[in-house]
Amino acid sequence: MPRAPRTPPSITEQIAQAADREGPDFDTAVLALTLTMFRAATAFERAHAAELLPHGLNTSQLNILTVLDRSTEPLTMGALGQAVSVRPANLTGVVDALATRDYVERISNPDDRRSFLIRISTQGRAFLRKFLPGHWTYLHRLMEDLTPRQQRQLQSLLERFLESIENNAPSPAANQLLSGRHSQPNRGKERVPS
Repeated sequence: MPRAPRTPPSITEQIAQAADREGPDFDTAVLALTLTMFRAATAFERAHAAELLPHGLNTSQLNILTVLDRSTEPLTMGALGQAVSVRPANLTGVVDALATRDYVERISNPDDRRSFLIRISTQGRAFLRKFLPGHWTYLHRLMEDLTPRQQRQLQSLLERFLESIENNAPSPAANQLLSGRHSQPNRGKERVPS
């Protein structure tokens, strides 16, 4: 007889199981934080994806559009990839999809004839002007259970955590994979979220 589906263990249950298995020296705080961050990131990504689905976009595409919209000049693929934390191998496909919809344009790079610069198109900018007011309202709704102070604390802690990852990645190559950058991270460079 087939077993009835079981609900997955809660974070608390998973931590207790790991502590039992690993012994008394196991740092449960690291596992608790890791599981909570994964679940929060996944929930946020799903909520974001649900909002974008009717528009035929994904979060990477929206992030690229908003970065280009805020940029004062067209960006190289490398600069765009760094700004949105997308690996260069994945960036081309995302930009191609946006170009197919006429949301971005590729223009010749006057400094390097072998490469292109990417800029938001008039159609991409028009989409954002229509979409973003509701998007900001949606994001506020997702975060409404956090006070403004808690939101600032969370942002600060996440920035410190990202810096810790970049500082303590096992090697420069691993760090590049994590950040999508080709060189060592510039700690003073601001990241631009959507």
